[in-house]
Amino acid sequence: MQLKDWQVYWQGYVTIVVEGKAPEKFINLALVQGIPLWDIVPLGKERFMVKVAVSQVKLLRIVARKTNTRFRIKEKKGLPFAWRRLRRRKTFVAGVLLFVCLLYWLSSLIWFVDCAAPEELQELDPREVIELAGELGLRPGVMKGSLRLREIERRLEVEIPRLAWAGIELQGTRAIIRVVEKKLPDEEQLDTKPGHLVAAKEGVIHELLSISGEPLVRVGDTVAAGQVLISGMVTPEPGEDVSLRQPRLVRARGVAKARVWYEGRGEVPLIEKGETYTGREVTVTKLVLLDREIVLHGPKTPPFVHYHYKETGHKLVPWRNWQVPVELITTTYRQVEPFRRELSFEEAKAVALKEALEKVRAQIPAGSQVVLQQEQEEEAPEGKVRVKVVIEAIEDIGKFQPLT
Repeated sequence: MQLKDWQVYWQGYVTIVVEGKAPEKFINLALVQGIPLWDIVPLGKERFMVKVAVSQVKLLRIVARKTNTRFRIKEKKGLPFAWRRLRRRKTFVAGVLLFVCLLYWLSSLIWFVDCAAPEELQELDPREVIELAGELGLRPGVMKGSLRLREIERRLEVEIPRLAWAGIELQGTRAIIRVVEKKLPDEEQLDTKPGHLVAAKEGVIHELLSISGEPLVRVGDTVAAGQVLISGMVTPEPGEDVSLRQPRLVRARGVAKARVWYEGRGEVPLIEKGETYTGREVTVTKLVLLDREIVLHGPKTPPFVHYHYKETGHKLVPWRNWQVPVELITTTYRQVEPFRRELSFEEAKAVALKEALEKVRAQIPAGSQVVLQQEQEEEAPEGKVRVKVVIEAIEDIGKFQPLT
């Protein structure tokens, strides 16, 4: 349906077939009388089809008498005709309205609750998470608008000790609880390899959970890479005879989450130059015999002015330790077009920001929780835009270091 049809749809319009010896007089007189006609389709020498608003049909009859033509209505469209048909089918209309209301109501409910983790869970049972979420209000049959998702996420993290992070995502009528389990060292190596839990990188301690060993740092402390967080040398408790008892050597186990900062920079010139592939390519096959080249397929010279090429050679299998001096070389030429594009400051800044984000996100390990992202412009050489992105993430920085 064209725009003109939509403009008169609410009033209704008809498609008529006009017949007469001078159909052009019919069109001209109608336009003179101010009767809009559109979508005129010739059907022959003395017939044509045209659309007109239903309110103008009576005036067209006067035009038809004056021009000695006649017309008949072929099709009726528009809201008045549709409403007239629907009035004869009240039960159907009521059923459609009821179905739409019921569908809207059903789509406002939660029907499925699933638990998803980035990798296989070790000790955390997904059914435990779903059951606790149901007790907190997230269960099939509840209205989505009545859920306090942030509060449910916080309660899940507090009431399930093995849970490091929980997030709830609504996808239509499905609620997906995404969880991350706290990772602990392997139980089998508890007594076989004593050692410390040290910091893999510098940061500020956000959470410290000591399973075995003696913690040497507290929440809020700034630690450097290699610093001992939980010692594998447990000193005697106060009151014990130190001279008769040496420190116990254990394998330090625990979770040491810290705030870690990552930086990434992106620099983009305001005038960008380069080459882009056009999609056209030609393959040339040559046979090299001693110092002579014979073109078997394709042009003898490069087919493009600007191009990149890739060459592949195939030698015949040696015969009795003698290398046959024949080689088949396949060269693929790919056409490129040089381009020069001038970017505005805002466009260059957006590209530089994207580049900086890609660099900084590549440094963040999987399972880290990003809590803050800062973007700032930096001084750059003339004709360039430089953007710096700093991301603050919470991650487990503890790594095992055996005692030597």
